[in-house]
Order: sequence, then C-alpha cells, then structure tokens
Amino acid sequence: MNDWERIKEIFALVSEAKTEDREALIRSQCGGNAELEHEILSLLNAAEKTESLFEGVLNPSEFFPPASSHREVSNAYGPYRIVREIGRGGMGTVFLAERTDGEFNQRVALKIIRQSVTDQIAVERFRRERELLAGLSHPNIARLLDGGVSESGEPYFAMEFVDGKPLLNFAESLWPSIKDRLVLFLKICSAVAYSHKNLIIHRDLKPQNILVTSDGEPKLLDFGLAKVLVDSDKEQTVTQFRAFTPAYASPEQILGRRVSTASDIYSLGLILFELLTGKRPFNHEGKSLDELVENITYATPPKPSGLSPAKSSLPVNAEKIEHDLDTIVLKCLAPEPDKRYSTVEELGADIQRFLDGRPILARPQTFGYRAVKFARRNRTAVAAGVLITLALVVGFGVSLWQTNVARRERDRAERRFQDVRKLAHSLLFEITPKIENLEGSIPAREALIARSIEYLDSLAAEAGNDPELLSELAAAYEKIGELQGHHSKPNIGDLAGALESYKKANAIRRILPQTPENRRLTAENYRQLSDARWWQGDTEGSRQDLESAIGIYDAMLAEEPANPEIRIAHLRTLNDQAQWFQASNRYPEAISVCEKILAEVNSIDSSNIEVREIFYMTHADLGNALSWNGQQQRAEKEMAIAIAGMQQIYNENPTNSRLRHLLWRALTLSSVIYEEIDDRRSLRFAQMALDIATKAIAAEPADIQARHNIARSTYRVGVILVNLKRTKEAIEALSRSETMFKSLIGNEPRNNYYRSDLARINLRKGLALQQIGKREESNNSFTEAMKLWELMAESDPANKNVRRDIAMTNMYLGDNLEKMRKTEAAAEKYKAAVDMMTQLKNENALPEVDEPLIAKMERFIAKRR
Repeated sequence: MNDWERIKEIFALVSEAKTEDREALIRSQCGGNAELEHEILSLLNAAEKTESLFEGVLNPSEFFPPASSHREVSNAYGPYRIVREIGRGGMGTVFLAERTDGEFNQRVALKIIRQSVTDQIAVERFRRERELLAGLSHPNIARLLDGGVSESGEPYFAMEFVDGKPLLNFAESLWPSIKDRLVLFLKICSAVAYSHKNLIIHRDLKPQNILVTSDGEPKLLDFGLAKVLVDSDKEQTVTQFRAFTPAYASPEQILGRRVSTASDIYSLGLILFELLTGKRPFNHEGKSLDELVENITYATPPKPSGLSPAKSSLPVNAEKIEHDLDTIVLKCLAPEPDKRYSTVEELGADIQRFLDGRPILARPQTFGYRAVKFARRNRTAVAAGVLITLALVVGFGVSLWQTNVARRERDRAERRFQDVRKLAHSLLFEITPKIENLEGSIPAREALIARSIEYLDSLAAEAGNDPELLSELAAAYEKIGELQGHHSKPNIGDLAGALESYKKANAIRRILPQTPENRRLTAENYRQLSDARWWQGDTEGSRQDLESAIGIYDAMLAEEPANPEIRIAHLRTLNDQAQWFQASNRYPEAISVCEKILAEVNSIDSSNIEVREIFYMTHADLGNALSWNGQQQRAEKEMAIAIAGMQQIYNENPTNSRLRHLLWRALTLSSVIYEEIDDRRSLRFAQMALDIATKAIAAEPADIQARHNIARSTYRVGVILVNLKRTKEAIEALSRSETMFKSLIGNEPRNNYYRSDLARINLRKGLALQQIGKREESNNSFTEAMKLWELMAESDPANKNVRRDIAMTNMYLGDNLEKMRKTEAAAEKYKAAVDMMTQLKNENALPEVDEPLIAKMERFIAKRR
C-alpha cells in the first residue's frame, strides 16, 4: 500500500456508491490487489462508524446539564438515592449515592449492573464480586455494606465510599519519600495477603483499583475479576474470555493459563515498580495479544535503579533506588510463577527487612552483603573501629598531604563545575516538571527558571569548545524556552524570555560540529523559534524561521533522499508552514503547501503510522484552507478523507494520546468548515470533538493540552448553538467555556493563545445576547472582545488574523448600533471594519467568504452620505 492518490481516488468513488454496489466496485477498481482492497474497506468502516456517531448525537443540553441535575431514581435502589456517576465499566456503573430512608446519614459507592448486560459471564462476575466482598473485612479493603435488586430488575450492591485518590495520583500530589511509598505498599500487601488467606485471588490489581485516603490509608477496590481458589474447575470454564488489564497482568493471565496467588504477586511487582519510578517496566501500548505475550515472556524488565528520575512521571526527590529494591521488584516480576515470592507475606517481610536495614531473603547471603547491612544498622560501633584504624595511618597521611594540595584544588574546581552542571539539569528536568501543573506555582516556577538560567549562563561562559557540554546547554536552553512560553504546555507566560532562550540554543547549535543529528536538532530549534516568534507577534520572523528549518531539511534530503526520519521531519515542518499560512489568512499558499506535502507522501512507505498521520491531517488542513478560499465542495471531500483516516488510525491505537488529539483537531476543523453552511452537521462534528476531549481529560486531568481542548470544544458547541438560535443553551455553553479558559489563563496570565480564545468567547456571547434583544449587554461583550484584540494587535501590528478579528468585531458593533437606531455610531463602526477589511483584501489576506460583508456595510455607509 504505497499509492496514496489511488487510495484517495477509489475511496471517494466507492463512498458515493450505493451500499449494495460497493463490494463489486472495490474489486473492479483494485484489480485483485488484496492489500489495496483491505485499506479501502478499513477506511469505509471507519467512515461508517463516524457517520453512525452523527445519527446518535446527544442534545447539547446533555453535555451541559444544569448544576443540580442528577439521575433521579426515587427508591428504585432500595434506600439509596444516586448523587452522581463516579465510574463506568464494561458491565456496569458506579455511582456516589446517599441513604435516604432516615435510618442514618451515609454516603456509599453504589455499583449497578446495566439492564443491557445480558451476558451470563458478566452477571456471574457481578454476583460473585458481591459474595466475595461479603466475606472480607480488612481495614485496607473497601467494605460491602448492602445489596439487592432494583424495582426495574437491576442487581446492585452498596460499598464503602472511599474519598481518596488513585495510588499514583496520591504519590504524585504528596511527593512522599521512597520509605513512605514502601510503608504505603506494605499496607496494600496486607490487604492482598488477607484476601489470599480467604482463598481469593484478585486478578486485577492495578494502581487505579487502589484509592488512598487523605490520611494515607490505601483501600483495595474492584473484586469483579477475583477467583476463588477452591473453585478451580468451574472457574476455568467461566473465564475463558481472559479478562484482565494488560499493563498489570501476569504472563500466565496473558497466556490464558491457570492463575494462582503468584499472579497477584506479579501484579504487585508491577505496581511497586511504577510506585518507585513513575514508569512501567514494559510498554504494552497498542500491542496485539501475540506481541504482549512476547513482550512479557521474553523481555527482561529494567532495574528500577537504572531509570532516570528526569524521565519519571512521579516525583521521587531524586532519591537513589537501592539495589535491594531492584532484587525485590525483579523477583516479583519473574516470568515463571515458581521463581517469584511464594506468598505476599514473604514479599512484605522482605520490604520490612529493607526498611529496617537488614539483609533481604531474595538476595544471596554473602559475607560482604551481610557486613554492609550490619555496618548500616550499627553505625556507632563501626565508626569507633574505623577511627582507631584511621589513627594508625594519620602519620603516613600527613606526609602525602602537601603533594596532593594542588591536585585537590584542581579537582575541587572541576567538581564545582560538574555540581553546577548537575544542579542545572536537576532544576530543569527533575524539579520543575513536578510542580508545573500545581495551582499557584508560577512564582516558584519563575524562581526555578531564573536560577536555572543563572547556572546555564555561567556554564556557557566556561564551556569552551566541549561539544558534549555545548549540546547539553542547547537542550537545556530549549527546555527553559518551553517552560517560559510554549503555548501548548504548562508555562509561565514569559514569551519574550522564551524567545531569548531559544535564540541562545540556536546560537550554540550553529557553532557545534554539523553532524546529521545536530543539523536535525538545529532545524527543530528553528521550529521552536518560529512558534515563539508567532506568539510574540513577530509573524514575519516566524515565517523566516520556518523557511530556515525547511532549508536545512532540503539540504539533508539532497544528501540522503531516502532517509525516512529526515523525510518525515521535513513533512512535519511543511505542515507547520501550511498552518502558518492558514493562520495568516493566506489560503492559496496554504493550499499549495498542502498539495506539495501530499505529493511527497505518495512516495513514502505509507505503512508508517507517522506518515499516515501526516497524510490524513494534511487533508484536514487542505479542507480547511479550501473552505475559507470559497471551494466548499472540494473542502468537504478532503475533510471526509481526513476524518475517516484519522478515525481508523485512532481505532487501531486507542491509547495513543497524540492520535486522540489529532482526531480531535480534525473533527474541530470539520465543524468549522460547515459553520453557517450546514450548522446541524457542524454541531455534530463539534459534539464528537467534545466527546474526544472529554475522554482525554478523564485519562489525564492535569494535561494542559487536554484542558484546552475541552474548553475549545465547549466553545465550538456554543458557537453553533448561536447560529441555530438556541440562545439559552449557547450562552450556557459559552459561559462554561469562559470559566475553563479563565482557569487556564489564571495560571498563565500572559498567554496570548488564551487571550485570543477569551476574546472569541466574548464575541460569540455578544451575538447570542444580540439574538434575544439585549443590545447593551451585547455591546459590552463585543467591547470586552475588542479590548483583548487590541492588546494583541499592539504587540503584533502585522498579525493579519487579529486585524480580521478587529474588523469583524467592529462590524458586529455596527450591526447592534444600527438596530438601536444609532445610525451615526453604526456607520462609524462599519467604516472602521470596511477600511481594515479592504487593507487585508489588498494584501491577499482576506478570506473570500468575507468579501460580501464589505459590500453590505458600504451600502449602509452610502445611505448616510
């Protein structure tokens, strides 16, 4: 499959044919090419799934229910009233509920099996979980309180409601030491050991199934997959579907073999590994069952102590993970069950030995190892012996002292230099990432960044011509730039500082030896510079930096035309350029660049997921540019290809957050191109994008990009509801979006990206208020939008996008004033809008769809003369 144009042509032809004619048409068009047929069928399947989503789109009020809205069920679940949903699984839902029969006040977690779940295995699992929990009573296991069947026939049970955080979130937020993590883990082991004593294997141990209360008590949840040890024959029949969570499953679970307590021990080892390092030992993302088997059976897990804290998602205080912990974790993760700890108690005992400073049983008991442990436990006695020994050798030491003074001074200077080097790295790559998502952390982040810059500048002054150090410095300055002002990541809003840091990195990269890797990194640095200049308001400088990056990649491709890494990087940079042209309202040039990308993609191996991603997202950008350029019919065809393709890739890789974001972007662009042409379809795309954004924020609540996407999608829904004159719902959606953006901008007050979005929200709220005759309030919203646009225009007078926004806001103000019979004031606003739009038209920067607006306003102005 390497002929993208052929795929595109056949897909367009087949998608327009009748359903019953498609199979024969595919065969005739593909000429017996089975791979080509498979790709077309996959695209059609993805497109049909997307279209089916259109048909079942929820009403916007379902996305934005009133704050007091709950699912009211009266007494349908015994004495419990549902408050809100707190979790959802394949067979049922968990709700926060309150007891309402007057006996006593109590909040519970109410687990309900849906009526739609008719599968006997699922019903049996639900019943068994209730029975198992009834027999368990342990301080670290969530207790069963009640159970029954609702009036509508739905089984349910009420459990202790645990007001806590998932294990890893707890560790991430409170920053506990390694010792504290191990103490916490021992409590988890105690709960699992207790269930094993009661002949129950959990089989789904994972951090998400362990909540930790504010006082540090873990609670083990979800025994839905648990197995009773004495019921082995029956269980083997019931569980052939092999339900498990791949990231935390044992080899025997993945292979479908009989499980035992050793399976839970393996899962505990995975949890301990992640609790210590912030990373998982194996990458299961996007893997098939066969790949999982090979990965977990034959791959050797890394030692926790060998992982860099800078790459960890959990703060570990840069503590060293001792080798005894490596031994404990790796014993748990042995592929063969008989090589793991024999019981959870044995695992817990070894961790307690480690905490006490005693030898662990999992390690060979050599004399040297036991001696070191003895010395650590008996520091005073050992220290006394050492002092006596030192006294015997002092005389000899003095005679050597003078000869070593000069060498020590040199060594001290070198150590000081290396200490500063390590400290700068630690501040940037270990400490700052751990606080960047904390509310109110900007002053701390600013201080850390300022101190890091001091260290980096002092290192740069002494770096000389050391290529390794210079490369480190360039990477560090680029990281500083990202922390100061990268628009899609947590930053302190120091856009000018970000630009300066990227410039420092660029100056270093240009004097380094021009190896292929450094040339590539220099090109990437130009992309960062381009982005920083754009948000600083230097749109022309942004364009020039992109051209510099493209120039480097062009030269590298001339030397290595078949190098796939360079070709893909080149395509990504061209895509940046196409987006720059779109953002500058230069749509013909954007169209030209997109067509260039698609022509180049046709000659690359399209089985590469990055190539497929670029191919389909370029179709989305092309569709957007064509729509703004007045070529709507072609735009819709391009966007259909983009949506079907991105949906297909995402379906193949449902845990890939980048692909999820790109699908969100494609759906958002689709909503934009149908706006005011087919607003109902536009609303469907906006709601689909909102659904994707909601899933992303559920997976990563602190992800800055996910938070922006959900705010942006909420805004898009509000925009279309304004067009559909569903004013009340529109104002509600826009107000929700405004709240979200104010939360974002509160942590990054100088972020122009968020300012722009807030201005647009005010603009659309003004239009909504205009619809219901609230002219004064509408004018106030338009004026707030204008203030934000003018702030951006001051810093970037050449920004054509902002100039268009100012023109449109003046036009809307003129519309309002005209309706209020303030004709002179209306004519003044219209003239300001016409003047700016005419300038943009003369610069070839006015979208074709805006041109009729000029004529309309000029007619009004002419009547006033």
